Amino acid sequence: MMRIVLILVATSAIAIAQCTDELLLDGSEPLVEAQLDTTGLWWAITAPYAGQQRLVINGYRTASYDRVGRPVLSADGNHWAAWVQRAGMWELLVDTVTIPVRCAQPTALVFAPNAAVVAIGCMEGSAEIIAHRDKQYTAVRRISGLLLSPDGAHIAWTEMLQQQQRLVVDGREVAIADEFLLAGFWSNQRPLYAQRAGGQWRIMRDTELVAGPFESVRAINVNRTGTAAVAHVQNLGWHLVLLLSEDYERPLPSQQYDSVWSVVLHPYLPQYGALASRQGNFFLLHSGTEYGIGRFPLERVSFTPDGSELYGLGCDVDCFLVLDGQRLPLGQDLSPAQVIARRPGSKTFSYSTPTNLFVRRTDKATFTYSRMCDEVLPPIYNRRRGRYEALGIVQGRLYLLSCL
Repeated sequence: MMRIVLILVATSAIAIAQCTDELLLDGSEPLVEAQLDTTGLWWAITAPYAGQQRLVINGYRTASYDRVGRPVLSADGNHWAAWVQRAGMWELLVDTVTIPVRCAQPTALVFAPNAAVVAIGCMEGSAEIIAHRDKQYTAVRRISGLLLSPDGAHIAWTEMLQQQQRLVVDGREVAIADEFLLAGFWSNQRPLYAQRAGGQWRIMRDTELVAGPFESVRAINVNRTGTAAVAHVQNLGWHLVLLLSEDYERPLPSQQYDSVWSVVLHPYLPQYGALASRQGNFFLLHSGTEYGIGRFPLERVSFTPDGSELYGLGCDVDCFLVLDGQRLPLGQDLSPAQVIARRPGSKTFSYSTPTNLFVRRTDKATFTYSRMCDEVLPPIYNRRRGRYEALGIVQGRLYLLSCL
């Protein structure tokens, strides 16, 4: 018995040594909210005085304001922007620079998918003013988000027109339909979207028909560079996934399924991941390849930040990690609802409990863990630093937890 105790103590000591923590905020200002982006950029909103808020982002502290909106980050994590309110009017912060737009009611703030270009929306009376680059547009009853082209040169949104909708690109009307579902822009600067006319849906690139008709288009997404897109469609009661790419003359369909969910697009290549079911069996789809995962579903799948691996967490009798179609057993102490992070090419993955950041091996029953906290937020894999990270809160103090 004594020998077993000594082994456990040694194992715990090694686990703690592989994890470190860094104090980010000392708690002198009450913490309102905090978040860690997948790029490794962290931000927090604090309350320095009664009725005042401050934004702290990667250590930079703004002035205090009456209210601070959640920051919006560029896709590469190198830029950020946020609405801040003072004396009843909103101003814009972009990379520490204050832009005095004097907005009474902000409605939108977005970055381009692949460029440091920002577009904003602001109400002026009953009209909404959209500001993009050096131009301003008036939007009437806008019902979609603002979507920018990869380089930020073009902008699109949809508006309500009585019983129909219209697609607007750079302030001009492109199409009218019963319903639109916007994806973004193709690499040739043309908008990619799905539109419904009556009971039929079609996927369009500007005014060009790409695919259809379908009974329904459940989702459609395009990658950051506008070179590939994926759509979840339904036809004749069946669900399937369509892959669109510059490299293909026509969309590539998957097999047909009873249901499809958690459709994700590779960050750079014409590949996708998805989960599907047919006749009570569940599958992981990796582009044109189908992997059986048994009779219990996964909740979600994800690509690693570089897109090299597709993974998901599931549980039946025991829990398991599905990695590029391979099932790796893990035991019974996990939940498929947990958010996990994955280091590409490693034998590890990370998850948070209410009190710790954990890093667990897939080839043996060992793990490392961070210091104990009052609360731990979901983990990321920081590809720039080559480590797992999460934010932890201890008595109002904010820590950056990290494990190798």
